[in-house]
Amino acid sequence: MDDSERARTGLVRSWRIAGGLTAAWLVIVTVAGLWSRVGANWESSITMAAGSFLAGSSPEGGGAVAFPVFTKGLHVPAAVARTFGLSIQAVGMSMAAISIVLCRRAIVARAIVVGTVASIAGLLVGLFVFGERDVAFWPSVVSTPWVKVAFSVVLATTSIVMLRHLGSDDHRAETLPPTPIRWSRRLDVLLAVFAFAGGVLSSMTGTGANIVVFIVLVVVAGIRPSIALPSAVIVMALTSVVGVLVLGVVDGQLAPSMDAAAATEPGAEPADLFGLWMAAVPVVIWGAPLGALAASLVSESVLVRFVAALAAFEVATTVVLVPEIRTEWRLAVALGVGLVATPAIVIGLAHQRELLLGGDADRVGVASSPP
Repeated sequence: MDDSERARTGLVRSWRIAGGLTAAWLVIVTVAGLWSRVGANWESSITMAAGSFLAGSSPEGGGAVAFPVFTKGLHVPAAVARTFGLSIQAVGMSMAAISIVLCRRAIVARAIVVGTVASIAGLLVGLFVFGERDVAFWPSVVSTPWVKVAFSVVLATTSIVMLRHLGSDDHRAETLPPTPIRWSRRLDVLLAVFAFAGGVLSSMTGTGANIVVFIVLVVVAGIRPSIALPSAVIVMALTSVVGVLVLGVVDGQLAPSMDAAAATEPGAEPADLFGLWMAAVPVVIWGAPLGALAASLVSESVLVRFVAALAAFEVATTVVLVPEIRTEWRLAVALGVGLVATPAIVIGLAHQRELLLGGDADRVGVASSPP
């Protein structure tokens, strides 16, 4: 069986899993009488129709759509949007990860292991150190406007460095046959630091680890976006599963009886987290694998431009829809400095690639998932 046949077989298997999960969802909603609750949260389905596709096709993930739309457009408390993002990605990005494995997409196993461990550590630190655990939904001690600015800076960095990537030697080399990836212990440390920071950001926004892992792999390590993307998706899928276990199951935030009105935030409105999640589940079951399939079919240039455009759009909505930026000078300064300094740091690290891949560098082959 050649690679194309294995990919088709894996795709069929992933569709069967999606169909089985959809059937189970229909039974649960019907038996439990949840149709009215699902219908009342239709905005979630619409939002995640786009978000789930991005979860499989871009490093931003579904949370990159859910968090800004919920907090800026629907005025959902940031802590509720964060838990929703992790919960829905635990379904959608896990489905995308399953599709990646079954279709034998190329991944970097070492990066997934290092990134996942560091990301989960950062998530737990963010939840247990920076989260107010005596308050419903564990809101972050960092105020919501600052979280929105930090999130926008990370996405803006993605846009800037990926556009720069289009004109680099790395991008031109993507037309050549793949070569074994050079990796070093220094790169392990750098990826771990960035993934840890991404995990902390994920504890506040519901996503972030996948974005920084993707940036490090493409810009700093010089790995092709088509290989870095599925690796980053798997990292965020595993991180989201841990997040939903801690917040949704152990703390009970996804319990049907959880009173979302208990999540207080200036200017925010009560939201039915369980209803939002149930309304989006059948959408992401299919949307994320479709996104992963689309990402495997488009060219590297299209993928990079797509990622950059999404990031630029999110930053624009932050400037327009977060009024505190226009009234609080510290936020405006932080946004401006972050938009300049953070991409400069990442690009500076890219220029030090040979130092990072010093004498201890190993040749790491690109792994394909087993049949």
